[in-house]
Amino acid sequence: MEDEKDMWDGLNIEYENAYQDNPFKKACIAKAITLLQPGARVLDVGCGTGIPVAKMLADAGMDVEGTDVAPNMVKLAQSRIKGTFHVTDMVDYKPEGTYAGVFIIYSQLGLSYTAFNATARRLAQALEPGGVMVIGQSPADPGKVPANAPEWDETKSYVSGFNLPFMGEPFATLMFTREGQKGYLRSLGLDIVYETVDVFQPQSAKAHAETQQYVIAQRPS
Repeated sequence: MEDEKDMWDGLNIEYENAYQDNPFKKACIAKAITLLQPGARVLDVGCGTGIPVAKMLADAGMDVEGTDVAPNMVKLAQSRIKGTFHVTDMVDYKPEGTYAGVFIIYSQLGLSYTAFNATARRLAQALEPGGVMVIGQSPADPGKVPANAPEWDETKSYVSGFNLPFMGEPFATLMFTREGQKGYLRSLGLDIVYETVDVFQPQSAKAHAETQQYVIAQRPS
């Protein structure tokens, strides 16, 4: 995990510039905001520099808390966005109290399925009734991951540790299929209330166009 922390720390503004103007991500966050009350307590897991997710939430009047493994990214978020930001690994983070919203936007990439599952279940348990969990990922659909790849689980719902190009470098990534992601969220006792899948081209010569999936799942009231 130390290597991953150093990678994110080194990217900071470069990553922000490449991914901040993503209309599909922004549309998902805007939809989530309509499901939250002003002043609601929300958690941005793997917040990075805070742009655009934490900033959109803060600008909408939310009580924002953010976590990230990269100290340089957290410093940028602290200096520019109203909220409380911590340097911590999402796997180790223990929520205090409850949240109206938990945002996991491309922050599960480097985790194993086991680590992600433990983390997501812990965070889902911290959701208030009516609260939302928002996930962004690159889905492991046919054409991206070979059908015989050894990284598939037995049900072919996800791959864990599959090398996916990221900012020009291979990155061992956890990816659910489109249906696998929604099925996983339902297994946490949540209802799917929003989904979009589209192709985004990051603003970087290092990055290829990415198929991206954004899902909002809500805990029943």
